[in-house]
Amino acid sequence: MKKSLADKIEEYIKVLINNSGEEQIIIQRIELAETFGCVPSQVSYVLSTRFTNKSGYETESRRGGKGFVRISKQEDLDAGPARCSQKDVEQYLQVLKDEDLIDDISFSSFMLLIKNSVSKTSEDELQELLGAFYKTINLFVKY
Repeated sequence: MKKSLADKIEEYIKVLINNSGEEQIIIQRIELAETFGCVPSQVSYVLSTRFTNKSGYETESRRGGKGFVRISKQEDLDAGPARCSQKDVEQYLQVLKDEDLIDDISFSSFMLLIKNSVSKTSEDELQELLGAFYKTINLFVKY
């Protein structure tokens, strides 16, 4: 299956972070855009959607001629939001799996539990339930 440009940029940044030794990098948006032959806004899209606090990253950005983007891997993810979406929880699980913090069986079990619970939950309770799942998954990873 062919990877999208966003997937390639994300993978490249993660490799840079993992190879940095400090679990953080400082890059210029324009240089990254030139590396991938795209516009800086495409890099901004990847940063804003794939390198979020919920995904275990912290980003700091300064715009302008001497601007930069600092991306840091968070050492300890917080307990999680009180309310969140199904997509948030699924992305969090994917990050944990990608970082080898949970195995394939745990990943599949959590995903199945979420999908079955979501289908049987009223819309009013859904975000709170997903927030509870997020916190429970975080506790599971810590032990």
